[in-house]
Amino acid sequence: MNPFDVDQLRAAIRRYLFCAVCSGLSLILAAALWVLRQNVVGLEKANRETSQEFAAMLATLKAGPLVRQELARAQDAIQRVEGNLVVEKNLAENLWYFYKIHPDSKEILTSLRPLNSQAATDGSDYKLVPFSLQLTGTYEQLASYLLELETGPRLAVIKAFSFRRQQLGQPTLALNVEVRLLGKK
Repeated sequence: MNPFDVDQLRAAIRRYLFCAVCSGLSLILAAALWVLRQNVVGLEKANRETSQEFAAMLATLKAGPLVRQELARAQDAIQRVEGNLVVEKNLAENLWYFYKIHPDSKEILTSLRPLNSQAATDGSDYKLVPFSLQLTGTYEQLASYLLELETGPRLAVIKAFSFRRQQLGQPTLALNVEVRLLGKK
């Protein structure tokens, strides 16, 4: 711009002062409006994110008692399992378990002996403690004993079993069972 153009612009502003002030004010207000609009967009985005976080937290708070209840159940189950683990060195208690799980145990359990347990190769805190049982009784007594053994408080796996009739024509059966109980290392 040359000095002549600047002088003409000053003269036009003096002549149309009201229009010049309104135009300048309009430009300033348009810039302020654009800045405010950008702030509103940013605030709306922050509001949406905060609302989503609140909704997630509210859902978590609603489910909080349920989660605590499930945690209590899981801890109770762990305590029951830990409380019913076999300690291999406590032989008398382990053998007594097989006698006390069924009312007819003393009559039908003819032989009970612990077997050698294998060392666990993994880094587990548990191992299987094997036992060999020989039972003699009626089919109902033996089936009832097996049911009690499977559903008893100790975690048991029946590894092998065999039924045979002791004498032809007699209702008594012989049952050989190899059982493994979950125990502590």
